[in-house]
Amino acid sequence: MADLKLVMPELWLVVTMCLVLIVPFIRKGNVVLPVFVTIFGLMMALLAAQGVHLDSFESLRQGLVFSNSLAIDPFSSLFKTLLMVFAILVVAQWTIFGRDKTHALDAPDFLCLLLGATFGMSLMASANNLIMIFIATESASIPSYALAGFRKKNKMATEGSLKYVLFGSVSSALMLYGMSMLYGVSGSLQLSDIASTINTDGMTPLMVVGLVGMLGGFAFKLSAVPMHFWCPDVFEGAPTEVTTFLSVASKGAAICMLARVIQNLGTIVYNEEVLTGIALGVGALGAVTATWGNLVALHQTNLKRLLAYSSISHAGYMIMGCAVLLLVEPKLILSALLFYVLVYMFMNLGAFTVAAVLERHLGTLEIADYAGLFKKSPALASLLIVFMLSLFGMPGLGGFMGKFLLGAGMIKAGTIGTVLVGILLLNTVFSLWYYLRPAYFMIFVDEQDDQSLPGIAPLRPAIWTILGVCCAMLFWTGLLPAVGTDIAQDNGHMIVASVQNAQDTNNQHTSNVIEPIAKADAHR
Repeated sequence: MADLKLVMPELWLVVTMCLVLIVPFIRKGNVVLPVFVTIFGLMMALLAAQGVHLDSFESLRQGLVFSNSLAIDPFSSLFKTLLMVFAILVVAQWTIFGRDKTHALDAPDFLCLLLGATFGMSLMASANNLIMIFIATESASIPSYALAGFRKKNKMATEGSLKYVLFGSVSSALMLYGMSMLYGVSGSLQLSDIASTINTDGMTPLMVVGLVGMLGGFAFKLSAVPMHFWCPDVFEGAPTEVTTFLSVASKGAAICMLARVIQNLGTIVYNEEVLTGIALGVGALGAVTATWGNLVALHQTNLKRLLAYSSISHAGYMIMGCAVLLLVEPKLILSALLFYVLVYMFMNLGAFTVAAVLERHLGTLEIADYAGLFKKSPALASLLIVFMLSLFGMPGLGGFMGKFLLGAGMIKAGTIGTVLVGILLLNTVFSLWYYLRPAYFMIFVDEQDDQSLPGIAPLRPAIWTILGVCCAMLFWTGLLPAVGTDIAQDNGHMIVASVQNAQDTNNQHTSNVIEPIAKADAHR
């Protein structure tokens, strides 16, 4: 029963999926009932995650359940809280932008897939051994493939979904191969035991191959170079609600999983050369990903493709943060990552919501076609500019505080951290061009007579509510970040304490098992 209490958020998601599948047999073609059931289930999962979070926060203990395959601690439970909130907002976004008959008929399928992906991402945040990491990743990936191709009659959606499946299959095989190497070398599926093997035997060639293979699987979920090619096509062709969800939830879950793996290594491994080597490898992956994402984004003319490459660059920033976990006080980076995910959630939700409005009302996602939009819809254009400036990192907005906290933590990692901060700053500077491109066309370029924009019909209050909440959160976290940073720092400290307590408990359990065996051997 104690184990079930700790996984109540996941249990609520499974129950909700089952209920949503039953809905068509009760009232076919009704969109209200499945949406209500979904939001209710997500709310219950949210409350359960918050309850688990408070328990683990107060006890400073890491709950290890199902043979230590899942680690429930303040870090994972807080991410699950953010994940449930974000899923509720995505369901609201989907409900607002789809109002035709097909939308109602597809509601149970779409919502069930969304819940399934959320379930997998929730497991990713707590995965503590190799088998659970693989199961969680696949549980999140398989529903995501279907979501990406949900527009069955859309050629671009089908093409993007096919690329997503192919890259996902390759990355899954790569990750599984790496895990088999790690298991063969260490003889265990537990992350702590693998770290102990590295500590005693060093980085053998097989261990390096295993870690690189597993990192390749993480790179796919993060759309990190070179596993990023699926991202722009999926984002352009998939429904905007799906791109919103994948751009934030998928990357946040993968960052939590990567941070947990690195944190386990940092708690046990004491060889400085090994730690520095891992930091260099992960840091190089993050730097290349951020730089490539920004360079390619400079040439994008489609708003959703631009946001896709923007998400790749932001994934690179977070990977760079994970790289220095082994070299600095972990709570500094963990708290910065939590804050970054929080801010990134509202930046992308706002930007993609505006993109959905423009696509629906203007019938285009080409940035050049938005010439003169500021005169026709100043509020909508201003909101898009705010979201873009926050993604850039403009002071006074949440995006700036996210990058500032991440850089402040990285710079304490010595030479490696200083180099990574320099790369972060350079990427931020030349990303300004493509983040300001929509503003340039909307404000300074007059519309052509033969390409006059149609007027944007009055938007529903629900859309303004979502946009207003996102904008308010960005200003709040940018101008008054104390509450958000305090919560993140407290939880960053708690995961370090809980992981250390778990390692002490595991070591004590191991000694209790080994000592009687040793005494029996001595007696014989």
